[in-house]
Amino acid sequence: MKIGFLINDLNAGGAERATVSLANYFVKHNINTGIITFKECESFYPLSNDVEHHKLSFDEIEHSLSFKRLIGAVKRMFRIRSYIKSLELDYLIGMSFSMTWYAVFATFFTKTKAIGTERNNPYRYKSSRFNTILRKAFYRICDGYIFQTKKSAQFFTKTLRKTDAIIPNAIFNDSVYELTPPEIREKYICAVGRLTDQKRFDLLIEAFSFIADKIPEYRLIIFGEGELRDSLEKQIRDAGLNNRVLLPGTNPEAVKVVNRSSVFVLSSDLEGMPNALMEALAMGVPSVSTRCDMGPEELIDNEVNGILVDVGSSQQIADAILRIIENPDFSDKLSENARNLIKTHSIDVISNRWLDYIRSV
Repeated sequence: MKIGFLINDLNAGGAERATVSLANYFVKHNINTGIITFKECESFYPLSNDVEHHKLSFDEIEHSLSFKRLIGAVKRMFRIRSYIKSLELDYLIGMSFSMTWYAVFATFFTKTKAIGTERNNPYRYKSSRFNTILRKAFYRICDGYIFQTKKSAQFFTKTLRKTDAIIPNAIFNDSVYELTPPEIREKYICAVGRLTDQKRFDLLIEAFSFIADKIPEYRLIIFGEGELRDSLEKQIRDAGLNNRVLLPGTNPEAVKVVNRSSVFVLSSDLEGMPNALMEALAMGVPSVSTRCDMGPEELIDNEVNGILVDVGSSQQIADAILRIIENPDFSDKLSENARNLIKTHSIDVISNRWLDYIRSV
């Protein structure tokens, strides 16, 4: 069996980490596995030397609907098609909606099976009418489809086909399994993610500003990079929080800082299955998350292993953070219960579910 993953790049991100971790696991268990990326870049995450990384070095395609964009997409598809034939892949897995449709077209009339994945919230992420029609059409054409949550599957179909599967993300970060909750937590509040509108770090900064005077020894650290860096930095300056809110960028060691922190916060408007939240819970970090579709409510039992707040409410985020910091017994209870996730969503458990599913297609 020879498996290929198709993804835009291997920079920092949830789909990228999942791709690298699954590929590493597969080759470790003697399954021939490769990753095909559109961009010429090295992996942000440690990639096994046994995983074949094929870099296609595609030029960027303009985002507007145009004949030029269509021609560019067709050229890419034929290049991928030629590549998978030369690699003699049995399965090609598109690690996003856009990668899924490339996988479908590239495998037409070949022996390679195309498996699609939904990695985000299909109800809201790029959810134009045209995009929705395309998503559902390619779902029907794929040889198989993997969803992260029950709700994302319901977007496509009321009844799962025999060729579909719901498989949540694993805790893919090896460091999580090596780290244990510290005896004394550092006075940090942490968040991790791309600096984009979806993640709503502006909301988190606003929430911190509400309570900053009540917790003067605490700092907010947001790990990640993205197009909103300038606006977030301005927000921090305007709030007079220059030394209290830090944007250190992406860092493979961020998980170690999160592990020692007092609170982890996911402030997103929407998610697929948030890796950063899963990792924080598995390490026993007391966590606050918005009730955004899709993943948080499938991970957090409110006030048992974390706190859920309404989407868009900076005040509720602030209140939840303060409640954890000011109530050590409550914080300890959340931490202890959250650690159970490391068993139910381990790399072994989830990767084997992927392999069992792939073999069934």
